[in-house]
Amino acid sequence: MTRTLPDYDFDHPVFHPDRLRLRTPAMDRLGEDLHRWLWTGATGGLILGAARAGKTTAVRVLSPEVHWRDQTHVPTYYVSIPLRDQRTVTSVFRHLCWAAELRVSNADRADHLSDRFVHYLLDQATVHACRYAILIVDEMQRLMPQQYGAFAEIHDRLLLLDIRLVVFFVGNDQECSELLETIESPRYAHIRGRFFMHRVLFRGLRSRRDVEACLAEYDRLRYPAEGPTYTEYFLPAAYAYGWRLTALASDLWRAFRAHQRAYSIDSWGMQYFTATANTLLTDFLPRLGVEEFDDALAREGIALSGLLPDVVRPVR
Repeated sequence: MTRTLPDYDFDHPVFHPDRLRLRTPAMDRLGEDLHRWLWTGATGGLILGAARAGKTTAVRVLSPEVHWRDQTHVPTYYVSIPLRDQRTVTSVFRHLCWAAELRVSNADRADHLSDRFVHYLLDQATVHACRYAILIVDEMQRLMPQQYGAFAEIHDRLLLLDIRLVVFFVGNDQECSELLETIESPRYAHIRGRFFMHRVLFRGLRSRRDVEACLAEYDRLRYPAEGPTYTEYFLPAAYAYGWRLTALASDLWRAFRAHQRAYSIDSWGMQYFTATANTLLTDFLPRLGVEEFDDALAREGIALSGLLPDVVRPVR
């Protein structure tokens, strides 16, 4: 028997994928990698992964947590590279200034923009009392090889001012192969040596334990801060009886594994996993009841997440 849904607060993070920040095992491993690179003197690193694996969310969640050996917070700056017809060094400096909400005009030359961003980082180093800064460059596959010289210039100028900049590049692995092959050439040895000697592959969920850990976040996180957990908010009666969303871990993983084997999927991307979990939590389970959950419902949730249309390609 279907049940009448309550009036939800549609400002809840579960209804807004860009605000839903689930802590994942892959995210924790990436945090360890970032700190290892920072603490061992790396000037950069490369984070590659499939589209919709959760790379951007991971770096955004981890940014406030990055610290130096003495636990001093290291200020982190983020820029996402847009797709443009004109891909120049000047456009890189312009995007950096926009991301930092600095003044930008069409009359600004590359030198002006570079100066503005370097002085901004220098001022922030003074504010934070930290000689280190981290720049995260997302969608790196949209850059041309010669544009990476802009980051080398900023790094060198800050080093002269006793500020060490570490640049972490984030990109889609399948779209970066040609770019990285070009950067392997001797012409770009200075770029490869500075930024691409350290690499990590970021994946989505790869085991039942990964799924369980993510579902446990719904059982832990609260909205508002002192309010009910996400699971409790949408399923108050079941929650009161001791039911938790982690109870679905084995069934959901089994349903995904069937698709994984059929289509050779490397891992369960976070975009698809959260779409599945959110649909179950906000719609199916409140209407039908947790006791009605079965394999068919798990498959339906995965189908609605958009996973299959994305992995199935038409034969040409």
